[in-house]
Amino acid sequence: MEFFITLTFFDSKIGPMVFYSYPISNTEEDLDEKIARIMDLFITEGFMAFSFDRYHSLNYYFEIDSNWARGGKETLLLSAIFEERVSIEIEKAILTLFIEFSEWLKKEEDVFKGFYNKHSIHNKNQEHGDIIYENSQAVRTWVEGFYEAISEVIQEKIVEENITTFIEKKDVHATLKFLSLSSITLGKLRDWYSTKFPDNNFYKLLIKLIRYHLITIPNVGKSKTPPFNVYMAEDIKKIINLIDLKNRLLKRFIKVRQKEGSEAIEKRSKELGELLEAFI
Repeated sequence: MEFFITLTFFDSKIGPMVFYSYPISNTEEDLDEKIARIMDLFITEGFMAFSFDRYHSLNYYFEIDSNWARGGKETLLLSAIFEERVSIEIEKAILTLFIEFSEWLKKEEDVFKGFYNKHSIHNKNQEHGDIIYENSQAVRTWVEGFYEAISEVIQEKIVEENITTFIEKKDVHATLKFLSLSSITLGKLRDWYSTKFPDNNFYKLLIKLIRYHLITIPNVGKSKTPPFNVYMAEDIKKIINLIDLKNRLLKRFIKVRQKEGSEAIEKRSKELGELLEAFI
């Protein structure tokens, strides 16, 4: 999943401007301007998802203390820009990182100086050229570290979502439930699976089960002498039980709702519609 990070700074003379973008990429010439304008959408510190053109952005607006700014605050906007929408789980994880980054930046002494140019209109800033440069480079390094942190979180969430989807597939769930009873030889597992799911490829299933660490075959690689016993990871038993519980509750919910006559449902829907119209 491709993305990049921008840190936008509100310059008192020219307004919002992208201070740093990482990794540097060949994007449209006006993209920085469009990203910077997102800052105008905020009133108070907080998080916002915003889409423009083909981009989907996650943004966090916050302030840091400053001895050089009017009002004693510098306003910043940290953005993660994607070319596709991300899941709610990834959004939540990135929001946590946004908050951690902003809170950490607020505690860094004199970090605000890094957002000023040593040739700024502030004459006094010309006397602080070294510290301006050092802090500016430090902020860039922190943004790059923030990018790496988000990359790790995204990979973790993608794997997590893939495993969740994989486990809930009918043949995978049935296989894991079968293995939860006891360990079994690879040959017997293959025979059982081929009987239950004759149209599926057992070896593709096996490779994915091993890749996701859902099963282990201890003797493989150590001995070429069968039988090879297949063991399911202990924690997966709890997950299978929870999936079974979820499925039973869903079936019960649907069964109860289906007992209600369609006329009664239609009547309630009509009443709800009339009620909503009265409020609009």
